[in-house]
Amino acid sequence: MKNTSQFRSMRGFTVLELMVTLIIAAILLSIAVPSFTSLIRRNQITSYANEFGTSVNLARSEAIKRGTDIVLTSNAGTNWKQGWSLNVVSTGELLRSSPPLQSENTTFNSGTNGSVTFNSRGFTTLGAEETWSLCNANVTAGRRIRIAVTGRISVREITPCP
Repeated sequence: MKNTSQFRSMRGFTVLELMVTLIIAAILLSIAVPSFTSLIRRNQITSYANEFGTSVNLARSEAIKRGTDIVLTSNAGTNWKQGWSLNVVSTGELLRSSPPLQSENTTFNSGTNGSVTFNSRGFTTLGAEETWSLCNANVTAGRRIRIAVTGRISVREITPCP
């Protein structure tokens, strides 16, 4: 027979201890997962705003570099969620194309325009500042993107999202 000192040296977890640990882990995960989902959606909004900003800056710099008009056009009127393309006006050459945004409950709309043209000086031909709203129905904050007549872009967080 083994003595009790040998049993004390063999330690482990009981089934009850493992069950309590799993229950606590499940409770913590049920609290953390909704927050994580919200974080992912906020990061998607930021990523989409950055992608659009990159396209705007590319359009402006290409217009200046090439000395010709470059147009940034939505694939679906004022609904920019369906993607956009960047073209040289004089030749129709496609410089860049963006696919539709892959996020449910996301809206990306401009106030009035489905396109923005940049001239050889980098200015827009809009005649006034243009504003876009990028929002997700499941996130409280979105992004407001503005392009000034000078072609300068600004991206700001907006709360609540319209």
